[in-house]
Amino acid sequence: MEGASLGLHHYQSNTQDNLQPSKVLVTTFKDKTEVAKNIFHVNSAKDLIDQSLAQQTGCVLDRLLKYNTDFMEYIDVDMNEEELKDLDRYHIFLSTQGTQVECVEANQNQAQPHTEGAGGQWETEPSASEACQSGPLEKCQGENDGVHRFDAANLVVLINNKAPSVLAEYEKSGTLSLASRKLLVRTGVSDLVERRGFYPSNADKLMLAKSITTIFPSLKIKIQEANEGFEHFYDPVSHCGFIELKLRNLRRNLHEDQRRYRKRGKSSEASGVAITLQAISEGEEESAKDWITATKRIRPSPENLTSIKMGMQKTFNNRRFWISSQSPTVEEILQEYPRFVDMPYLIDAEFARMFPGKEDLFLRKWEGHIVPKLLKVATLENENDPSEPSVGEEIDESRCFRALKLLTRYLPPTASGRSKGWTKCSVKSALSYILEVKPTGTSIPSLLQGSLEAAAGAAGVHQPKLVCIGHPSTTAQYIIVARNDKVAIPLQDEGLTCALDKLFKMLWVCNVAYPVQLESVYSFFEHVYDMPISGAKRSKVLELIAKLQALV
Repeated sequence: MEGASLGLHHYQSNTQDNLQPSKVLVTTFKDKTEVAKNIFHVNSAKDLIDQSLAQQTGCVLDRLLKYNTDFMEYIDVDMNEEELKDLDRYHIFLSTQGTQVECVEANQNQAQPHTEGAGGQWETEPSASEACQSGPLEKCQGENDGVHRFDAANLVVLINNKAPSVLAEYEKSGTLSLASRKLLVRTGVSDLVERRGFYPSNADKLMLAKSITTIFPSLKIKIQEANEGFEHFYDPVSHCGFIELKLRNLRRNLHEDQRRYRKRGKSSEASGVAITLQAISEGEEESAKDWITATKRIRPSPENLTSIKMGMQKTFNNRRFWISSQSPTVEEILQEYPRFVDMPYLIDAEFARMFPGKEDLFLRKWEGHIVPKLLKVATLENENDPSEPSVGEEIDESRCFRALKLLTRYLPPTASGRSKGWTKCSVKSALSYILEVKPTGTSIPSLLQGSLEAAAGAAGVHQPKLVCIGHPSTTAQYIIVARNDKVAIPLQDEGLTCALDKLFKMLWVCNVAYPVQLESVYSFFEHVYDMPISGAKRSKVLELIAKLQALV
């Protein structure tokens, strides 16, 4: 017994030595108004909250934020995992109205049956199974973090009351139209703002996103990246998604004294695709220069094809290093490697070396899987053009052209986050940034005529694009045109699908950025090529992918 007591005393002594109080600065807000600024000596975030609540009686915790020295802003923290350090700064938000969530639950519990639990206390029976009654909704399991109480079952009740058409449409079709998805997000966010204010915590937004994809499983989208499928509604890492976008739109109308944060410039995100560059040795560089000269001199003909392919393979590392490090223009690249113009299929070979195994994915997926599903979505949402021929009468080229037009409509240009190269662009004119149609008989040299000043005012000339001589619905000739660089690459007798494939690969081979007006469309193409989806505005892309995957 004596040894046990000595051990206990030793444990308590060590525990007390390890729990030295931290000196922190705490600014307290009550109902969004600053009421106190104190220095606390505390051992944990729980102690910090308890001391704040002791000073402000009749209040409940709303939110806890910590000053982050890297971003120079106050950010949400997890009170269960927070490690306090000396001179940390915190903002603690308290509310005198209590958690409105508890009031909502109390109203719901009055209408629910009760059972007698252990100890003779009455407990409310779980309502998840009652809320999710039939069809795909039977699988929804309520998620609960113990504080925010916005589980799937409660969300079903809310949708039944506020937007029953959403559930009805999902039961009928197994997916949601764009209008229904917007109504769903608007309903959920409106309730979230009513309960938690215009600045709900990350946990609140995350719970809503998870609840939506739990109730509507076909809206969940898992791609190659490590995600859980709800990130297009709210991504806790990038703080983007439909929920965050709706909250930002609502906050636009707030007065300055109601705003919590100041606006700050955004930095552009790099593409999610990384290409490894190899250092070029002196001997290898000399050999590459010889091969570059040889491929320039060799006449582009079928009998010289083997030698040309060998030359392009020998100069690959040198070429990729030069393009990535020096950022030459398209004109400079094609002057150094003119065989890309004479033999456009060398672009396919270059892309295959850059991304092994991905060179044929677009050709395999586009006409066989993507196009039929895009046309089916248009039929379900009654967006078909009456002037278009019926599905049975259409040829492949016509279907492909119509699918491309639908894609620019479903992933339209946005005015938010305008970057360099942006010009005002409507949904109708968006197609011209990837495909321009010219009448039969138009000469290729005429496509490059005109001053750069005139080119700057025309749609779609800032980045390379396709020009179709003839109509895309019939047999036509396609040319990749980079007007600013005075470059035209006539493609062989290939259809629109092959032309789109060549254009996408050419942008990557020449290290050219996507046109900003169609970043979402090209991000969708990245998905088709099984590449990580780049760009800051991925929510609509992921939504469309989920919608297509839900179709049989």
